[in-house]
Amino acid sequence: MKTVNSLSGGKTSSYIAVHYPADFEVFALCCIDCHNAGRGIDKKMIQRVNDKLQKHCANMPEFVATSEDPLILNTMFDLEQMIGREITWVRGRGWEQMIKDIHVVPNMFKRVCTSVLKMEPIFDFLYKNTELPVEMRIGFRHDEAERAENINNLFKFHSSCQWQPKSARWINRWTELEWRTTNFPLIENRVDHGAIQKYWEDKSIIFAKDSNCQFCFWKRFQQLRKNFDTNPSIMWWAAIQEDLNGHTFKDRSLMSVEKLALQLDFNFGTGSGCQAGFCTD
Repeated sequence: MKTVNSLSGGKTSSYIAVHYPADFEVFALCCIDCHNAGRGIDKKMIQRVNDKLQKHCANMPEFVATSEDPLILNTMFDLEQMIGREITWVRGRGWEQMIKDIHVVPNMFKRVCTSVLKMEPIFDFLYKNTELPVEMRIGFRHDEAERAENINNLFKFHSSCQWQPKSARWINRWTELEWRTTNFPLIENRVDHGAIQKYWEDKSIIFAKDSNCQFCFWKRFQQLRKNFDTNPSIMWWAAIQEDLNGHTFKDRSLMSVEKLALQLDFNFGTGSGCQAGFCTD
């Protein structure tokens, strides 16, 4: 059984990449297919990212922007140099296509973004390139062991299409399979948040202060407000998407969040956690 490290660009999953080498080091990049959201990304970096994605995602749109802090791009290239092994970059549908397909902006009640943007492209890569199931290492720490209880190792995908003469349309046929077994090395070895923070203190790799999608509905309002200062092009793209689709990521609009006063005593940079097992700092 092949081993896989699912990398998010945060300190925890990067710690796993360093200490627990796998057959596949896979990083799924959440993409926005609007160049306005990526105005702060250097053109040379955009080309480097496209060169990476071209290897396994040539069927997907060209990379122009990400919903994560663009600093993650440098982080992943630097991490690859540090571990001395290739990191496979993949991407799936962009945010715009996902919103169009599900007819709503993802929120706490329709939490499909991680499944679509992270799990689907990783599954597609593994399905095409190795035998399933694989053993996947998940970056849950010992101090958040409860997150390991709700992991689902089944994946449902459309495996074929069938023509229906009566309705004169194609029907997707779905298959569900066990695509992975999960392993939690940090829980097993009692590695907590403090140990990971200490490990990276004297390393040259720079991580984003706030990890994962900048407008994620898991984030607190003050963190979202701070992200308007850190990555305004991404946050305003998200605010416009709310306005265009008539739905919001949280129970108030991002445009109203941008008007909030910034509380300087707020503990910024706490990232966000996702029950799907991919997004964590």
